[in-house]
Amino acid sequence: MAKRIEQLSDSLLDHYLVVSLLLALIILTQVGVGNIKIVSLLGLLLCAIGILQRNITVDLWIFIPLVLYTLIGTVSSWRVYGNITDGYASTQALFPVLYLIMACLDKYERHLLKYLCSAWVGFTAIIGIDQFIARALFQQRAWRASGFLGNPNALGIFLVIGWFSLLCCMAIQEESGNADVQCCKMPFLPYLEPILLICLALTLSMGSFLAMAAGIFMLVRKKGQNFSRAETFQYGCCLLAKASLGLGTGILIYLAAARTSVPLSCIPLLFYAAVMVYCWRTYTIFLAQKPRTAGFIALMGILVAAAAIAVRPSSFATFAERLEMMKNGLHYFTKNPLLGIGPYQWRLFNLYDSSKYFNTWHIHNVLIHIGAELGWIALAMLVLIAVCVYRKKNTPEEKAGFTAFCFHNMIDTSFFYLAIFSLTMLTVGNPGRNGQKLGTAAVRVFFSLSAVIFACHLGYSLWMG
Repeated sequence: MAKRIEQLSDSLLDHYLVVSLLLALIILTQVGVGNIKIVSLLGLLLCAIGILQRNITVDLWIFIPLVLYTLIGTVSSWRVYGNITDGYASTQALFPVLYLIMACLDKYERHLLKYLCSAWVGFTAIIGIDQFIARALFQQRAWRASGFLGNPNALGIFLVIGWFSLLCCMAIQEESGNADVQCCKMPFLPYLEPILLICLALTLSMGSFLAMAAGIFMLVRKKGQNFSRAETFQYGCCLLAKASLGLGTGILIYLAAARTSVPLSCIPLLFYAAVMVYCWRTYTIFLAQKPRTAGFIALMGILVAAAAIAVRPSSFATFAERLEMMKNGLHYFTKNPLLGIGPYQWRLFNLYDSSKYFNTWHIHNVLIHIGAELGWIALAMLVLIAVCVYRKKNTPEEKAGFTAFCFHNMIDTSFFYLAIFSLTMLTVGNPGRNGQKLGTAAVRVFFSLSAVIFACHLGYSLWMG
């Protein structure tokens, strides 16, 4: 036992960058849209680690726009508030730091990081299910699952991105014979898939369901470039069949807990879900061997979608309101094209304009929100980053996860949740691919300046109380 602990400690020390990035994700999962003190302390820690690195290879077409976006947000905050801390640029300054540290990882460590991130999302799903059941049983009332992130919609897309990352991990384990990948194997990962799907259903996040559908479409399309039509159809049916069973089980648990007078009736379904998790590998093999049955179960996904809509009929009204919100945000595009109207200013403008007051801080379309509050240059930087990510030769699962993230941000605000963007970056980003080397001096200058900025944010937040 002592020897095994010693081996584990040595492994953690050998891959301390992976451990640091994973701990950063775990911390950011707890802080929602951001806690300036916690983020500043985390930023200082990561900069201390980063300043020790040398000769990093990074994709400058993504890194530089990410830095410029942060700088524009900082300048916009100064113009409106007279300081650089108020506004979301102070917390989003962590993104370029994470991206540059990711560039220090080798191939084995990138795979290991992806596996560990997927495992963390699985643990988050377990906690989300546990919270949902506890509320139903002890408070006699069921709320949509929100987990660590504190918001059902945020948890929903977090799980969707994690699901595509999990699919990528399983594809690596099944298809690759590379020795370094084999060392990363985690046999429990496939059993997390139904848990993710069940928790996703408990969020009842329609935007996340649509984002998942967009990601599945991208995944099947990319797989079709290497498969025959029959193989692509079979792969798509198996994927949808798994999603139908997992989501359908989650919907049934929600209905039993929230729409009956006996919340305890969800307990038998939980036992069923536990058996389903245990038999998930067998189910996956069965679908591969019985394509017609897989196609039939995939069609049952229509019933699952209908049930989700029936449980949340208000989703249509919510979507219509978001369209109104987007229309309102477009009116502020020309107020200040260079720096925008300022971070968190749209809510105040909306309060006094003649249109409907939406009582929210963010327009539920990230591009429109950034264009209105930070200006056209910041908007162009985000678009450039998205284009460059799509141009990378990533795996189909990685492209699917990024597609789901982008789609969700067209109808929601997941970009502003630090953990969601960080998870996307850690599981989809490949900084070294198509990258250029940064010298030791440039690396040290960047991390030193970033550390100074984080120290300023921390000092200002402590001074202001």
